[in-house]
Amino acid sequence: MENLPSATIRKANADDIDDIMKIEHLSFHPEVIESKKVFEDRIAAFSDGFLIAEIENEDGGKEIAGYISSELWNYSKDIPYSNFSLNHSVYETHSDSGEELYISSIAVNPAVRGGKIGKRLFTELLKSVSEKYALKSAILLVNSDWQNAYKMYQKEGFVTVDKIPDFFPVLENADSGEDLSGVGIIMRKTLSD
Repeated sequence: MENLPSATIRKANADDIDDIMKIEHLSFHPEVIESKKVFEDRIAAFSDGFLIAEIENEDGGKEIAGYISSELWNYSKDIPYSNFSLNHSVYETHSDSGEELYISSIAVNPAVRGGKIGKRLFTELLKSVSEKYALKSAILLVNSDWQNAYKMYQKEGFVTVDKIPDFFPVLENADSGEDLSGVGIIMRKTLSD
């Protein structure tokens, strides 16, 4: 691809919330968009785990092109499905001493997709949080209908550990090309023993 923007990755702050919400609304079906309060709380509770990618816009200024948010969970072989609820409060699940990184959301503005911004956010989050916190693993939930995301996570070493039937509403913007199911696939990657 030509003329792909280079991105600078940094921690999100409260001033970024409106731009984060614009990307959230551009990226997801209305039934899975999380609230502004959820994102504000994620930034406040665990700023080390909330990164944004900035690119230079046409006017020479900076604009947010994507974000990734996460929280630390206490490690458990069997995770309660309720921990994955959309719009859950980070204050109910996050633990500063948690040993598992839960990647709660990632999105890139559709106008700049294809430039590996999402992959850079994902890689930088895993690297920076792993360096600062004693993590055993990372965990995430992906819609079975989003095969491109699922394949990216597999390439990053995540494996399917469980499935939540009917977790997501059936969406028209799925990329599976098959019957849509809305199954939530729980994927985990071991980071240390």
